[in-house]
Amino acid sequence: MIKKLEKVAKDMRLLYVDDNQELCETNVSFFKDMFQEVDYALNGIDALKFYEKKSYDLVITDINMPRLNGLALIKEIQKSQPEQSIIVVSAYSEIEYLSQVNDCNIEYFLTKPVDTKEMMEMIYECLMVKEVQD
Repeated sequence: MIKKLEKVAKDMRLLYVDDNQELCETNVSFFKDMFQEVDYALNGIDALKFYEKKSYDLVITDINMPRLNGLALIKEIQKSQPEQSIIVVSAYSEIEYLSQVNDCNIEYFLTKPVDTKEMMEMIYECLMVKEVQD
C-alpha cells in the first residue's frame, strides 16, 4: 500500500493539523517520504494561515483543538475550496460530532487511535478520487 500511495502522492501537498505535537511530528515525518510537501499546524488558526498561502491536495485534521476546532477549520476551507479533499481524524465518536462532520460533506473519517494501514488506505482512496476529479 505504501508504494501505491507514494506513487500517487509524490507530486502532492499535504496539510496535517492536530494539537498533539508529538503525534503531529511523528506523522509528518512519515508522510514526508510520500508527499512532495507536508506542512503541519497545531491548531486551526495556524492551519488557516498555511492554507491562505498555498493550496493543498489533502488536509488531514483533528476535531478538538485550541483556538479554532477542526469543524470550524473545515467550514473556513470549504468557503474558498468546497471540493477540498479532507480526512477527519478524531477521538470523538459521539453522534453530535459525526453529524457535524456529515454536515460538512466529509466522507473520510478515522477514529483515534488510528490504524496505520487503515489510514494509508483512506489517504490512497481520497487521493485517487481527487485525481479522477481533476
